[in-house]
Amino acid sequence: MRVQEEERQKILSRVMAVPEAISTKNKSRILKMYDSFNPKFSSFEDVPDYSLVDGSRFRRFIEELSEIKSASIDRQKVRLDFLAKDVALVTGVDDWRIETRGRVSKGRSRFTIIFWRRGTWKVIHEHFTRIPRQKDG
Repeated sequence: MRVQEEERQKILSRVMAVPEAISTKNKSRILKMYDSFNPKFSSFEDVPDYSLVDGSRFRRFIEELSEIKSASIDRQKVRLDFLAKDVALVTGVDDWRIETRGRVSKGRSRFTIIFWRRGTWKVIHEHFTRIPRQKDG
């Protein structure tokens, strides 16, 4: 059981490190946490065109972080479950704010992240879905 708790902490530290790496534009740190060169890698982002993103396109997306003036992401309600010894499912909610070229975007998104261990824990799939804003009254 102690081993599983150690693995849990390794995964959670990566989950929480991604928002910090985005806000500091640490592209190499982000890419080290993703298995984006694996042909099984995929991602669904919550920005247009909403299509399935492969590893090559994901890496281009990360390279575009330099265009961001500022970013903040607050991860909440994070839950981690082991699906197998070397596969973990992480879910939660992000409150985020991003400023690019004088334009500010903000919102909330649900996320699902699948980690697998190939030596170290890396993201093999992630899926973000924007949560619609609640209308008052």
